[in-house]
Amino acid sequence: MPAIRVNNQASSANALQGLQFEELDGPALITLYASAVTATDTIGLSVSGEQLLVDATPNIEVSADTVDTARDAILVREPAPGGKLFMPVSATTAVNFLLVIEDLPG
Repeated sequence: MPAIRVNNQASSANALQGLQFEELDGPALITLYASAVTATDTIGLSVSGEQLLVDATPNIEVSADTVDTARDAILVREPAPGGKLFMPVSATTAVNFLLVIEDLPG
């Protein structure tokens, strides 16, 4: 099960650009956990133009640079088509995230 984990992501038009697993080979279930330093930070997620999440506000991090899978879930096993993942991030300071990809037979 592939995953992408990033600490201290600054604002970015696409925080996943250039990372391994940024493209889904086929349908998948997506789980996204995220935390932020500042309450006004936002995160989004789309796959090949299909929006899964728009301007969500992550929880404030429980500890520095931490994503807590027991409390920071934003998407849980959300069905997604194959294609390129796109994640806009707007951060005053930083956002931390863990994106878990469960490939489905397709």
